[in-house]
Amino acid sequence: MKRIVGLLLVVVGSQFGCVSSESGQGVSYQQVVELPSRSATSIYRYGESPLQVIHHYAAAQPARTALVFVHGGCWLQAYDISHSKGWMTHLADAGIDVYGIEYRRTGDEGGGWPGTKNDVVAALNWLDSHFKQAGQPDKLVVAGHSAGGHLALLTASKTTLNADKVIGLAAITDITSYAEGTNSCQQAVPAFMGGEPQHRPDAYQQAQPDFNQINTKVTLLQGQADTIVPVGQASVAGVQTELVEGAGHFDWLYPQSPAFSLFYNQVIQ
Repeated sequence: MKRIVGLLLVVVGSQFGCVSSESGQGVSYQQVVELPSRSATSIYRYGESPLQVIHHYAAAQPARTALVFVHGGCWLQAYDISHSKGWMTHLADAGIDVYGIEYRRTGDEGGGWPGTKNDVVAALNWLDSHFKQAGQPDKLVVAGHSAGGHLALLTASKTTLNADKVIGLAAITDITSYAEGTNSCQQAVPAFMGGEPQHRPDAYQQAQPDFNQINTKVTLLQGQADTIVPVGQASVAGVQTELVEGAGHFDWLYPQSPAFSLFYNQVIQ
């Protein structure tokens, strides 16, 4: 089911001071990086590598909702979780416990396919054990942005962690067709996968999220002005899709955007 949300119809004027943009231009990566942030409340290790960690941003007040987040960055070593810290800080201030997964990426020892996927599975399984010991949240949401959306959707059926909802933010849902594109993130796919789709068809099939195997609600949120992940990546049969007019690739990570308001409402509903 697909629904198009006009920028002027998205909930605005929330606690984050969200306003509509009439320019239709999306939020830039630099705007996301420059968001005010603080250090994580705790850092948990789920493996031996310094990159196999989970950044926990505890809610400012007792939280009923926990969000597990897989950051994006084209699966590349150059983009770590740092660009998401301001976003996670805002969510924690809004009363959500946030667990940001860091993982090894293309260029890191052990990263790439399938090590990156295995890291995310290991982190989710670690969190499952953590919640069983520390107490289960009333609501548990897993979300991923861009390449992190691909990883969140791919691993949703491969972990012991039982989420109430999985949200893909500008998520890459078809890695084979994505690899055929020409932008820099699309061109990063063969390095991540260890070859082109025609040379590693079995690996690409294994890296394809199987929505029929995900035993929880899945929602795809996509900006219609996204130049990094094509809108077509949000077209998955039987999956709820919300399209936001004028929203770009990074609007989801910017608390002053209407796209963020839509995401936030999806998390707390």
